[in-house]
Amino acid sequence: MKKLTFTLLGFMTLTVVSHAQEKKNFQLNGKITDHKDGTVYVWYLDSAGDRTIDSMQLKNGTFILKGKLETVAIAYVQRDLRSDDKAMFALAPGTQSFVSSWNSMSSATITGGDPANEGLRVLQQEKIQIKQKYQSTLDAMRNEKDHDKAAAIRENLAPYFTENREADYRFFKKYPTSVITAYMLRYHVGDLPLTELKEYYQKLSPATKKTGFAKDIAEEIHSLELGSPGAVAAAFTAPDMTGKALSLSDYKGKYVLLDFWASWCVPCRKGNPHLKTLYAKYQPKGFDIVGIADDDRTEKAWVAAVEKDGLPWRHVRRGASLNFEAMKNNPNDISLRYGIHSLPTKILINPEGVIIGRYGSEEEALDKKLKEIYGE
Repeated sequence: MKKLTFTLLGFMTLTVVSHAQEKKNFQLNGKITDHKDGTVYVWYLDSAGDRTIDSMQLKNGTFILKGKLETVAIAYVQRDLRSDDKAMFALAPGTQSFVSSWNSMSSATITGGDPANEGLRVLQQEKIQIKQKYQSTLDAMRNEKDHDKAAAIRENLAPYFTENREADYRFFKKYPTSVITAYMLRYHVGDLPLTELKEYYQKLSPATKKTGFAKDIAEEIHSLELGSPGAVAAAFTAPDMTGKALSLSDYKGKYVLLDFWASWCVPCRKGNPHLKTLYAKYQPKGFDIVGIADDDRTEKAWVAAVEKDGLPWRHVRRGASLNFEAMKNNPNDISLRYGIHSLPTKILINPEGVIIGRYGSEEEALDKKLKEIYGE
C-alpha cells in the first residue's frame, strides 16, 4: 500500500483545528463484487485540511484500509484518480464496509458511520441522471476552443447548475446535522442568500461545527457579513487602468456602486448597457461606479472589455494573487474583503461609507433603490 499525505492549499484550504484531539482507529472493509484484481484508490480529507491518498491492490476483490482519525473525514474511492466515477462518503472512527461494482463506484453501499451516507449515494445517482440530460451541451462547452463561445454555452447550462444546486439543498434539509452537509455547503456560499446560509450552518450538530469544514463556513459567513448591508465598507486602494491609485475614500460623500465583474463573465457583460444607463442618469446627481474586475490573470482581456463595452467610470482589478497557493487571506484582494463568491455582484455604499445594498445580476432591486435615494 502506498500512501501520500499533504495539506490542501488555495481558496478552499481548511482551517487547522487549534486543539488537537486524540486520534481513534478506523477500518474500511472494501469489496468489489465483479473484479478480483486491480488497484483501487481511497483518499480522504480530514477536519484539519490534510488529504491522505492510499492505493491498494485488490485481493480476490477485497481491500482493507486502516488508519487513525480525530473526527469524521470525507472519503472517496475510485478505480482511477482521473475518473468521474467515484464514491463519496463520511469516513468515521470505527469499522465501516464498502461494497460496489468495478464500473459503478458511485453506486457503492456504505455500512456503518454517518447515516447520511445512504442519502449521499442517492444524491450521487440523481446527479448522474442530471448530467446525462445535459451531456451533449457539457461536451460542446468542453470542446469549444473560443473563450467567448464557451462562456455562452456555459450560460445555456444554467438549468443544469440549478438542478444540481437544488438536489444539494434537498440533501441539506434531510441531513441538517451531518458532516457531509458541512463539507458540501462550503461550495454553496456564493449561491445562497446569507440568511439561508446561516440557517443551514446553525442546524449543524455541535460535533460537526468543530470540524474544519464547518469552520470554513463560519469564516465565509463573517466575510459575507462584512460585505452586506449595515456593514462599514472595507477600505481599499488599487491602481486603475492608467496606473493611478484609486481609493474608496476618493468617493466619500457620494453614493458609489462597486461593480464586481469580469471580462469573461457573460451575465456581467450583458448587464453593462443597463449599468451605463444608470450612470448617465444619476452621475450628475452625485452617484458613481467603480468597476472591480476579476481579471488579474487576463489584463489584455480586461482592457479590451472595458473599451468594447464603453464603460466610462474608473476601473481596477480585484488584486488576486497570481500564486494559487497564496490566494486565501490575501490582504490586497478586494473581492475577499467583500465576500464576493459569484459574478456579477454589486455593492451600493452611501455617502457615509456604509453598505446599503448588495445585488446580483437582477436589475429591478438596484433600480428601485436608486429611485428611492433620488426621490423618484
